[in-house]
Amino acid sequence: MTPAMNDPPVSDPPRMAAFARGALLRCPACGRGSLFRGWFRMHDACGRCGLPFTREQGFYLGSIYINYGVTVIVTGGLYALLVAGFGTSHETALAACLVVAVALPVVFFRHARSFLLALDGSVNRHQQPAGATGDSQEKHLASLTADDGRAGCAMGVSLALILLFGLGMAVVTILFTTGMNDKPPRHPDEIDLR
Repeated sequence: MTPAMNDPPVSDPPRMAAFARGALLRCPACGRGSLFRGWFRMHDACGRCGLPFTREQGFYLGSIYINYGVTVIVTGGLYALLVAGFGTSHETALAACLVVAVALPVVFFRHARSFLLALDGSVNRHQQPAGATGDSQEKHLASLTADDGRAGCAMGVSLALILLFGLGMAVVTILFTTGMNDKPPRHPDEIDLR
């Protein structure tokens, strides 16, 4: 697809604008072009500004980490809400979390890819201009080195936080299942005073 002739050139959007556009499944650069042409198929480029959505092979595997993090947070929060908030049994809460843990990654698939593309666009702001050669290409590669360092650091911190949250949820689950099996009596008549 080619960009529309009446669209102005796209400048780098603010980071939060790129992520808001990602939530709407729109191009992170212009916010007008659609990212997907089906549930799982992406357009090759933005139909409005021409931003290419294709990246190197394996790029979108990073969306798995985003999807995993969202799934861990949602299922952990759901478990806590069901058990602590509504008094649901642990077995029922775990069954509900299992259903969510299976369905949510499929439902959130497009958003995970969209957020990864927005993250890439907000960190790697020095995209290679078409037809650049010689000195401009060397300067571009030097600027990408700094971008890659920032991107690696951001992904490392994100993955560490997701891992810590997952471990915290595992500890909470173990504490709930081992220490809370003995439920206190519900009525004063059930208390054995001997």
